[in-house]
Amino acid sequence: MSYRIIVDLSHSEKVEFPEFSLGDDLYEIDYIDKNEGPIDFETLEDYDVLFIGNIYHSEDKKTSNFTPDELKAIKKFVGEGGGLFLSSGVGGDRDFSMKNGSIRVLYRVTGVKRFWNGVLLESSSNFRVKKHNLLFTDLHTHPITKGIKEVILPNCTFLGITEEDIDDLMLTSEKAEFKYNVDDSVDQIGTVPVCVINGFYNGRAFTIGSSDFLLEDNHFGLDAGDNLKFFQNIIKWLCFEI
Repeated sequence: MSYRIIVDLSHSEKVEFPEFSLGDDLYEIDYIDKNEGPIDFETLEDYDVLFIGNIYHSEDKKTSNFTPDELKAIKKFVGEGGGLFLSSGVGGDRDFSMKNGSIRVLYRVTGVKRFWNGVLLESSSNFRVKKHNLLFTDLHTHPITKGIKEVILPNCTFLGITEEDIDDLMLTSEKAEFKYNVDDSVDQIGTVPVCVINGFYNGRAFTIGSSDFLLEDNHFGLDAGDNLKFFQNIIKWLCFEI
């Protein structure tokens, strides 16, 4: 059996799907290009996974905003058994409100109500080379983390989750700090989630605060730690393979 993944590029995303890394012919990858869209259910229903990689919201780029119809289409897609892979990065949702079409509008699907505007910094025992390369070795038990000893997430934000029963896979250490983009201030933030999963009716959603761990040409990307296997496990889980 083969699986189909559709990658959205129509909302000013900054990271493309690393299709080279899946390593076999089990997956077919297609794209909604920058000048295409909006996302509609008629397009999504032929696929198993929708990938949205690090949307860059800004006031002068209306293409980065989600419309009510797009939200309905994504909710229907996941609710009927699809998988959503959503990644963020430095700056998160840039404090863009839901009424303006922020990625926050997907909170019922993802369980994430805010992507914080800044970058996480870790203590010396929890980063690689630089503070913004977060090192995780204490991973919560789940099929996605099976066989994974360490994950490195560069340029990561943290996630504000809903009050519902949302499962987090990775948390920062108690000594973690956060540098806010709005004024460059740095505060100790402590233990916060950076990677969560959620079931939405018959489908699944995976959300992570880093997109750069997916880069091929980044020293702290897919070649670092067990990042490649971690990514492959995510896709298998979203396709109900594991």
